[in-house]
Amino acid sequence: MYFLIIQLFKNEYKDDIFLAFTSSGIKKASFFEGYNLDKVLQEEFSLFKGIIKPKEARERYSMLITGIIDKKERVKEFIKVLKEAGIDIDREEILRLVLLPVSMVIDKDLHFENE
Repeated sequence: MYFLIIQLFKNEYKDDIFLAFTSSGIKKASFFEGYNLDKVLQEEFSLFKGIIKPKEARERYSMLITGIIDKKERVKEFIKVLKEAGIDIDREEILRLVLLPVSMVIDKDLHFENE
């Protein structure tokens, strides 16, 4: 089991991400909208203007998407679906993807413990 975290920098890709989730079998994901801290610090706090290098590709607002997946292959399939849709996350700063191993999950539909 793995905990998937995606920080989406370009919100115009939100629908594509959700469709890729569905196509690759990732279910019960959650998303949260928030601010991109680098962009906020760069724009609003003069102390940080020279320290944080501007990244024009990043938006002020970002989205965090999380979910539990059963195997790494789902993430590989997710990336493949994005590439087939013409979204190359290796060339453009669209998102950051993190996959963490999970030691325990308990919910109504799933009980998992890695011993």
